[in-house]
Amino acid sequence: MDTSISLRINGNPQHWGGSNSPQGERQNRRKQKLEALLHSIIAGDLDTARQAFIALVNFDPSVSTDPYLTKIGAALQSSNLYAARHFAQELQNRGGQLQLLPFNGHGVKQMGENLATQNTYSGQIRVDLSA
Repeated sequence: MDTSISLRINGNPQHWGGSNSPQGERQNRRKQKLEALLHSIIAGDLDTARQAFIALVNFDPSVSTDPYLTKIGAALQSSNLYAARHFAQELQNRGGQLQLLPFNGHGVKQMGENLATQNTYSGQIRVDLSA
């Protein structure tokens, strides 16, 4: 098994800020985590949806200010898949865009911690939990 890793560092600041910039990469990863959450909710996989929710909030705590995501998290915490699907559909109808407001460190983080203690790994779908 080849364990080598190719790495290219470009120190030219003219290339910063595009889709390959740290900010652009962060937005792409946030979008991927949100899509994983929405997909698992629509598929009806409650455990994977909980893991995806925790991964998204841990990756970017500022998303916890989005009203639909907050409702999705509450629905997942109470195992209400019907409500989670409803709010996921509302979020998709809004174009899948999260409303990012300043994060004060409260709210969904606690909810995410509660969900983390309830989860068990099902072995079917893997969610990227890295921040």
